[in-house]
Amino acid sequence: DKLFNLKCFSLKSFFRFKQYDKIVSLLRRMSNLEKLTLYLPIKGRNRVIDGTYVQHDILDYMPQLHSFIFYICTYVETVDLSYKFSSEDIQQTLTNIGQQHAISMVNYIHSHRAACSIFSLPFQFDYLKDLGNKFPNILFSYVTHLLVQDTDPFEHEFFMRIARSFPLLKHLRIINVEPQANNSSQI
Repeated sequence: DKLFNLKCFSLKSFFRFKQYDKIVSLLRRMSNLEKLTLYLPIKGRNRVIDGTYVQHDILDYMPQLHSFIFYICTYVETVDLSYKFSSEDIQQTLTNIGQQHAISMVNYIHSHRAACSIFSLPFQFDYLKDLGNKFPNILFSYVTHLLVQDTDPFEHEFFMRIARSFPLLKHLRIINVEPQANNSSQI
């Protein structure tokens, strides 16, 4: 059953879920969609959702789409992988599909898990989860809730970057088991 009359659709989930294929199946029924907003944290896949997947799984089925605001984060178990994910490789897939106003991040949040994110610019959501030490030098103008998590210690400069990049930040949660290397009283 096609959803021909639907012009605008927004789906936001702040909890990791495994139903990516069901979401894709639903979205493919919306061939006349003009505006789409997605905030999807996905787990239980052995492949990262990158620009190629976005194009083939979603955009190819929406010829009328002119506004696509998205944040898609794939949580991947890295134990069985023989390679490390790179933000540059994922970024190239976004460029290849014409998403010049999108960016990627890869953060190893645990010794055996990576959070691989792609999102449209400017970042238009108020919640961001699993940001690590390495994040793009951009302004996250709408983010009020932030969870930072990394296997590497957070140093003073990281918190200075957070202050500059997140002007509306109200809630900050930090998960990190490593102590600071430079344990000064600057913070």
